[in-house]
Amino acid sequence: MVDTTERGARVGVLLAGALSVLFAAPAMAEDLLTVYQRAVQNDPGLRGAGFQHQAAAEGVRQARAALLPDVSFDAEHIETRQDIVSSDNTVFAQGSTDFPTDTYTLTLTQPLFDWAAYVGYKQSQADLLRADAEYLRARQDLMLQVAERYLAVLAAQDELRFVRAEKAAVARQLKRAQERLGSGMARITDLHDARSRFASVETDEIDAENALDDAIQALAELTGPLDGELARLAEEIDLVRPDPESVDQWIESAVNQNPRVVLLKHSMEVARQEARRQKAGHYPTLDLTARYNNRETDGTLFGGGSEVETTDLSLRFRLPIYQGGATSARAREAAFLYQKAREDFIKEQRAVSRETRSAYRGVLSSISRVRSARQFVIAQQLALEARRESFRSGLETAIMVLDAERDLYSAKRDYARARYDYVLDSLRLKHAVGSLQASDIQAANNWFEKAP
Repeated sequence: MVDTTERGARVGVLLAGALSVLFAAPAMAEDLLTVYQRAVQNDPGLRGAGFQHQAAAEGVRQARAALLPDVSFDAEHIETRQDIVSSDNTVFAQGSTDFPTDTYTLTLTQPLFDWAAYVGYKQSQADLLRADAEYLRARQDLMLQVAERYLAVLAAQDELRFVRAEKAAVARQLKRAQERLGSGMARITDLHDARSRFASVETDEIDAENALDDAIQALAELTGPLDGELARLAEEIDLVRPDPESVDQWIESAVNQNPRVVLLKHSMEVARQEARRQKAGHYPTLDLTARYNNRETDGTLFGGGSEVETTDLSLRFRLPIYQGGATSARAREAAFLYQKAREDFIKEQRAVSRETRSAYRGVLSSISRVRSARQFVIAQQLALEARRESFRSGLETAIMVLDAERDLYSAKRDYARARYDYVLDSLRLKHAVGSLQASDIQAANNWFEKAP
């Protein structure tokens, strides 16, 4: 069994070495703000939202173009050959000719009344506002995702560190059990319990390593490859209650300015304008057209060329009467889609209200859990010392000491998670309200330990 212990120790050393290479600390650790700034530069989702916003801006220009004059220039060159096949005119009874014809036309068309085009322009403006909200949502989502995944890496590192500390403690107890059994001072059951616990902790260590690797990859998905160690959350942080301390005020702000709500509000407006645009298919249009035409012919079959300039000014009125019912069907379809957009908006308001309430309560709850978890760590530390003393006096078994050590590591784990939850709940509350900004990430960054 000594060989098993030594083999486990060697494996632990190798794994620790591999992890130290993975997290080889550079001159300065990457803190939350640095990682977020890297995500802003590298996250495909945020860049995609930026391109979508630019596309929506171009849509406004396209829609406005339908209200502005349309100017076109046409040029045409024709080579003509004519042969007289038969003629009742004795003068031109026979003959043939070749001549070119050049035509130039400049046309200007100005819509005077096109309700569908006007509504389309208003719709494009609403769509641009929707794209604004979409980009803001993507940016705020990225802030929260970076914080969540950053702290998930720290939590996974904690888990692996605690598991390895527990493994080292179990290995020591296993060694003691072997020595005490050899001297007749321990029971065989203590040795079996220690062996079983050591095998269990080895499995936990593998699971913790896998979880850490997955957490690192999840963060790198947003930021690109990480260069070094992440700054850790300070052992003690300022626990600030929400301001104002009124959940109703937070909810009121959330249902009005949360980016998801604002996005669906503008989506609803886009759908409303689309219903108006489709209904405008029943309305007449009136266009003013000015046309200048120059036609120069260098000859004809009957002799002589000509150059003719023509200027036209026209008003074109068009009234749709019947298109097989398609216009009415499209108008009804758009009206139904507007009603759906309205229901989606109401649904999202309710969801945001619930999320805001949950985040508000989460901040208060996490403050309480941080304080209680810290006291529990102190209590478990004292309990472990008492168990160790009792074990040395022969009043406690080795497994009881191992249980006390596991309880201590569990308490430390809970304390770390409670602090992580407080940071995340504070950010989630502002995210739910829609007020999360880069300055909030910078403020939260002050809770992290700075590299020496």
